[in-house]
Amino acid sequence: MFCMKHARKKSAKISEAIFRGKKSLYNFEVFPLTAEIEETSGIYVISKRKTDKLGKGHHAFVCIGQTDSILGEIKKHQKGKCVKQNSANVICLLKEVDARNREKIEADLKAAHATVCNYN
Repeated sequence: MFCMKHARKKSAKISEAIFRGKKSLYNFEVFPLTAEIEETSGIYVISKRKTDKLGKGHHAFVCIGQTDSILGEIKKHQKGKCVKQNSANVICLLKEVDARNREKIEADLKAAHATVCNYN
């Protein structure tokens, strides 16, 4: 185990986004893809975010998934071709420690949104 004494400061979120699944709505925090994010478990959406004239963000989903280790997933996806080819620039996070809930939310979002890549 490593010491958290010198942990890097967490990057500030840039926005919040509400994504609709087939059954429910989910409130995600939006961070730059290159942000230093605290380790957590949860559901993630990697997307290409564009802002319109009114400052409202719009997301083109690239990847949807869930994990015990968000930091590991970010590193894996940042190196992935589909993230680069689709100009993904943000990661949207919904913290959830319960694995069963994560799987349900992931399935609900995937049922409602087409993505260009998913590793699992």
